[in-house]
Amino acid sequence: MFWFGRPPLLRWMGAALLVVAAAVVEFWPSATVTHPFTASDTAAGDRLDVEWRAVPAGLLVQPPLTGMVASHAMKRGEPITPSDVEAPIAVPAGWWALAVELPIPVAPGSETRLVLGEGPTVAGLVVAISEPDPFDISGPTALMAVPGEDAGRVAAAVAARELVVLVAP
Repeated sequence: MFWFGRPPLLRWMGAALLVVAAAVVEFWPSATVTHPFTASDTAAGDRLDVEWRAVPAGLLVQPPLTGMVASHAMKRGEPITPSDVEAPIAVPAGWWALAVELPIPVAPGSETRLVLGEGPTVAGLVVAISEPDPFDISGPTALMAVPGEDAGRVAAAVAARELVVLVAP
C-alpha cells in the first residue's frame, strides 16, 4: 500500500544538516576591530571629530589620525580612510594668510602666482580650501599665504577685485 512506504529519512537528515550548517555560519563569532568614523560634518582642512565603531577585521585600512586634517568635506558617519586625511599645510614663517576667491578649485599646498591689477606678481601658497556654496555665484574660497611684505598690496587688490590667480598645471 502506498501510505506504508518508507519515510524519506535521508532527505530530512540532509535538510536538517543544511539548516544546522547555515546557523553555524550565521552565528559563528567573527573578529572585529574598532575603526574611526566621522562624528560630525567636516569641511576640508578641519580637524576630524572621531567616533570609534566596530567593523569586521580587515574591512578597512586604519588611517593615521595624529595631527591630521580632513582632505575633503565629509558627512557625519562616514568611515575615515587614509585618503580622507592629510597633514595640514603650515603658513611659512614671515608670511600672512588671507581669503582669496579662486577661479578653479586647487588642492591645499599648491603654489600660485598672484597678479595685482596692472602691477607685479606675488608668490602664493594655498593653505586650505573651503567648499563652495551651491547657491553662491562665486568660486571656491582659499586661505592663501603670501609674503609679509606683499600682504597689504594683495589685500588691497582682493578688496578692489583686481587680483588674478595663476595656478601651474
